[in-house]
Amino acid sequence: MDSNPHICKYFNRSKTGMNRILCSLILLFTMMAAYAQDISISPYSAFNYGDRRLDNGATTFGMAGLSTSYISPFGTESNFMNPASNQNLRLTNFTFEGSMDMTRFKSQNEDFSRSATYISRVSLGFPLGEKWRAGFGFQPFSALGYRVANYNYTPEGSINSRFAGEGGLNTLQFMLSRNLTPELALGIRSNYIFGRLDKSEVLSGSNIQLATSYVNKNDINGFAFTTGISYYKKQENSKFLSAGATYGLGSNIKANQNYLVKTYQVHPTSYNEYNVDTIQYLTSDRKVRIPENASLGISYGKDLKWALGAQIDWEKNSAFILQFDEQQSNDRLRVAAGGYYIPQFNSFRSYFARATYRGGVFYEKTPIQVQGQDIQDYGITFGIGLPVGKVNNPSELNLGVELGQRGTTNSDLVKETFANVKLSFTLNDSWFQRRKYD
Repeated sequence: MDSNPHICKYFNRSKTGMNRILCSLILLFTMMAAYAQDISISPYSAFNYGDRRLDNGATTFGMAGLSTSYISPFGTESNFMNPASNQNLRLTNFTFEGSMDMTRFKSQNEDFSRSATYISRVSLGFPLGEKWRAGFGFQPFSALGYRVANYNYTPEGSINSRFAGEGGLNTLQFMLSRNLTPELALGIRSNYIFGRLDKSEVLSGSNIQLATSYVNKNDINGFAFTTGISYYKKQENSKFLSAGATYGLGSNIKANQNYLVKTYQVHPTSYNEYNVDTIQYLTSDRKVRIPENASLGISYGKDLKWALGAQIDWEKNSAFILQFDEQQSNDRLRVAAGGYYIPQFNSFRSYFARATYRGGVFYEKTPIQVQGQDIQDYGITFGIGLPVGKVNNPSELNLGVELGQRGTTNSDLVKETFANVKLSFTLNDSWFQRRKYD
């Protein structure tokens, strides 16, 4: 708030100022700390640009990702997935979110578990007058992190291949929307994508004198844009119909690539490389294409009570080629259904009657195909939103859980059974509004 003495009677000026400073510092330091996060644990992240991490917050995560037609029932949540679905955002909304991914990997020969904990979102959304909404934030875009070894034994000796990858892409987001009518809104989100994707392969064998190493390093940065439209129509008996659609335009962004092929020997005791010989070294500034994508969603429900919806997402991953010798992948297709239920939003007797309960199911045909096997991803989700603070300053603690499976043990592949958790805290305040005393 500014220094005008006629300020909102609901909020203390010094407290609001401290909230601004605190949220700004958290946003800054989070982006700095999150840049170097190691957040992928899946061997399937070796394909395409890695595991997709540009996804929903804990609220819509608990509804299987229903974000395209989702409009906050209380008007206190910013929607970055569909920038148009912020028609009723009435307060400044700061969100800080962390995620934990726990996965069990099973193949025909191995069975083990891994986990990763990371910052998955920090954002700030706010109204600008009656018709405009805006916001900015940080999210991981994708994650690369795997180490895979393959051993083949023949009468002539063994041949060993070791694959590794690390890094990931992040995104700084800015969204803007305008309410054209009480029912219809348009929005746009810009993503500044940046980060590094490094992949390597080492080939060696018992009867091979020299090991061969292939290393591809990629520094990536550039802009991509998403447009959105949202329609919200009130029905009789406090019912509503909500529909939304987004389209990611796709973008050719800059990639500084270094590709190195070398041979070497390994010392038997120190394991140091010696007799290193560079076979090929290529460097270039080229363009990689962030794929076009689209989403369509529809929801039906009752104000401050319940909602059910469905959504379909598509992404043209076949347009993405990163490495010099990389093969094209398939397109991504995902379908989901879910919703929420609020027993009694204004209950004075039961705290949990004011909570929001969420659930959903999803199925995804991923872009990955290995040894003729299409890799599929499916599961269930559930979540809860717990109100925090006063009624006139509504904040919320949101928990979302995803249980599912990806992959198969057929054809010597890996099946993943996962439990992913998102926990977010939203803080709401009236930063950009000036209210006088009644």
